[in-house]
Amino acid sequence: MGRNWRQMLELKLRKSGGTSFQDFHGEFMGRLYPGDFIPVRAQGSLGDGGMDGYLESSDTLYQCYGARNGAVTDVRDVCKKMLADFHTARESTPRMKRWLFTHNLIDLPRQMVDTYQQIRAIAQGHGIETGLFDINMYRDLLPKLSEDDLEDLIGIRVFNSADLDRLPAAVSEIIAGIMEAMEDGLPADAPITEVPLDKMDYNNIPGRWRGNLTLFLQYSPIVKEILARYPDPKAPEFAPLFLQAEYKRLKEQGLDAGTILKILHENLAGYVNENDGRQEASMAVLSSMFESCIIFEDKEDTKTTELVNDPA
Repeated sequence: MGRNWRQMLELKLRKSGGTSFQDFHGEFMGRLYPGDFIPVRAQGSLGDGGMDGYLESSDTLYQCYGARNGAVTDVRDVCKKMLADFHTARESTPRMKRWLFTHNLIDLPRQMVDTYQQIRAIAQGHGIETGLFDINMYRDLLPKLSEDDLEDLIGIRVFNSADLDRLPAAVSEIIAGIMEAMEDGLPADAPITEVPLDKMDYNNIPGRWRGNLTLFLQYSPIVKEILARYPDPKAPEFAPLFLQAEYKRLKEQGLDAGTILKILHENLAGYVNENDGRQEASMAVLSSMFESCIIFEDKEDTKTTELVNDPA
């Protein structure tokens, strides 16, 4: 396989949460086992009987759990649902021979491992085989897919379209304006913006990201200008509040600074590696928001709304 599909698979799994992960799993297995794998959708109050997918030839039932950005925030509720769904599946599908807990996590929390062991002990008493369908299972199956299937399932444009479609329209338009302005370069009288080194230390910003934030901070005046002259008077709030909400959500998941910056940049720039300036414009936005404390904190934590309240 020419492209690094294993890396693209990991990105896809991390990006797929909830029903989007179930949909991905259904399409993935459907490409591998056409006419054999059956994707299952809940039907109103009747539910899905604990079944998110079924491989008819082996009577294998799949229960899917897709954590957003590959991190569990409600492990107790997830464990309760794992156990409840298994009991529902066993009672509603007496022909089930194999039950697979299918997830997008790189590492399982200990509580989920304990719950899986509990389920396995119960299943053994009923002659049911159990297993975990994880990233390693997906990786093992990748060589069985054609290049066209891989492009459709985890190709770069799949990521790009999905991410950009999720952006608020105003944020996309602001990015486009910054891209255009950056083509003309910095104004001759652009002020020199100080690199917040103490803040980088305080937030444990990795070396590569320190370099990127420092390089693109020079474009902060362009970012502020585009925000200030956007036709909608509320525009100065759009990008800052969007990124601030995303930052807080990612931080609450316990992700490190490098991963948070990577995800925020992916959300703004997408995945297409075309030289259209979007990557650079998105990095300029991140640098400006970092310097203004819209994302991450300084030691005093006193400037978190500076750019929102005074975008100019």
